[in-house]
Amino acid sequence: MTTITDNDAHDLDPDFLDFAGAEALRAAGRVEPADGKAVDAARRAVREAVARDMATTTGGRGRRRRRFTVSAVAVAAVAAGVLVLPVTGMDGAPPASANAATFLRDVADTAAEKPASHARYWKVRARYAMSTRPGQEQTTWYSRTSVTIRNPGGRESSVCHGDFCTFDKRVGQTSWSVGGELVTWDELAELPTDPQALRTRLLGGSTDGDRSLYNGIVQLLATAPSGPHLRAALFEILAGMDGVRLLGPMRDGEGRQGTAVEWQGPAVHHILIVDPASSTVLEHREKLGTPPGRWATTFLSTGPTSELG
Repeated sequence: MTTITDNDAHDLDPDFLDFAGAEALRAAGRVEPADGKAVDAARRAVREAVARDMATTTGGRGRRRRRFTVSAVAVAAVAAGVLVLPVTGMDGAPPASANAATFLRDVADTAAEKPASHARYWKVRARYAMSTRPGQEQTTWYSRTSVTIRNPGGRESSVCHGDFCTFDKRVGQTSWSVGGELVTWDELAELPTDPQALRTRLLGGSTDGDRSLYNGIVQLLATAPSGPHLRAALFEILAGMDGVRLLGPMRDGEGRQGTAVEWQGPAVHHILIVDPASSTVLEHREKLGTPPGRWATTFLSTGPTSELG
């Protein structure tokens, strides 16, 4: 059972240095600045380490970021009196010094590494809650030609067998809204994975600007069988949006631990809780009006499946 409350309190975990030489950095703490030669040598070591690291991380999206794992970076940081922090710690939580952009871009890298799905169905089990009322659960199976819903609440224009009601493509073809146009499952694979080109496509001819952009991103991340590189591009776009702020560790309505980012739209305040280890959207919250009405969609499970049920 899910209810929406104002309890969005959260605590950031302590910084965690996840690379060789971390203990040296911890022991060093705040050190006196090194002389010019040491600083120059440290900078050279950092540049060389980054260049080697980046040279081995090319993939479907081209150049990729990754956490530093070379001791040269740690040694150089100690020598120069600077502190190097990775984007995420061992438990997936961002350090206090991270921001929304660095966190979301790291999640984009995680998304890009996931395998593509070729299953017959895409299953979304979600709980929808409004204000302080208990949530209502619904399970939806998307195929390339139809949508099947368990307990759809007496909707018309469907063929029902027991608790399962199927809407064929003449009535409700599997599709998602992208820039004001409906895109089918197969057409998702044709969307651009370059973040700037995808951003343009998502905006379409919309006059709502970032509001349409944000809603399109959440829909494609949370409910659509978007491929790994499409999901990565969506997180990249979200990272570049004005006003997106990192809240840090937060639990969803099921008690699952994730990391939350927020975006204040023209009329609605949004909170998105993501599992950074899997790049999965756990929950989307909205607040609207004065006093604010509250809505939340908790995505209990999302992913490919070979059969109904």
